[in-house]
Amino acid sequence: MNIVYLILVHKDPAQLFRLIEVLNDKQVAFVIHVDKQVSINQFKVYNEKTYQNVHFISNRCVSSWGSFGLVQATLNGLKFIEHNHKTTQRIILLSGQDYPIKSNVYIKAYLKSHINTIFIEHFKIPYKKWHRNGLPRFPAFEEINQVMNIYGGSQWLSLPMYAIKIIFDFLKLNPDFLTYFKNYVRIPDESFFQTLLLNCDNPKITDNIINHNLHLIKWNKPYLNPRVLTTESKNIVNKSKSLFTRKIDPITSSELICYIDEKILGRENFNTI
Repeated sequence: MNIVYLILVHKDPAQLFRLIEVLNDKQVAFVIHVDKQVSINQFKVYNEKTYQNVHFISNRCVSSWGSFGLVQATLNGLKFIEHNHKTTQRIILLSGQDYPIKSNVYIKAYLKSHINTIFIEHFKIPYKKWHRNGLPRFPAFEEINQVMNIYGGSQWLSLPMYAIKIIFDFLKLNPDFLTYFKNYVRIPDESFFQTLLLNCDNPKITDNIINHNLHLIKWNKPYLNPRVLTTESKNIVNKSKSLFTRKIDPITSSELICYIDEKILGRENFNTI
């Protein structure tokens, strides 16, 4: 099972190194997008000398919270994978503040049993848990909604390789879609790929999409930011069927990370940075 992890980072290079170390395996590669606002060298010093399967994207974006830069960074990463990892079977989008809560053996076996599945959280707009049902995020919502259904959800996703071509073919055929999300939609990373995939009218997508993003995420009310997990979340992590969790902080979550390494992943001799 060939897997490429596309990881978006903007801080904590040592934690990125730890994430790569724990996910590294045969038939695995890492494509890293570093926010253009920070120095890429602090990340490269940890990774490029150690791993031949770690690649940093040169086409970097300013990827502040809620900006289209997060979408563009993901698109740039997918394009890099399409050109440089043609034999991969699965792409998994992560942030530098994610961490696996299942072993690599389990992750590969699970994804192999869902070889064509697209994992992405999605819900139709209006959505009651978003402020004012999410409508202020989408200017001219009523008019746009006559042309296509609009969906939201978490930005994290997992795609089979075939989905990349479908995504870029859709954008080529529908340039106004990109213009709308780039110039008008608020927090577009929480709706761009959901809306694209669920409007592309391709049975390979519609027959294979599952409403889950493989992440365990706990939110602080009013649901603006994911909670930084600590050892208080051990039981939740243990019981979860998800493959990954977020949000992890190298200091606040340090005990939880060690617990996951030792008790869940069986990495008792892990060399922390």
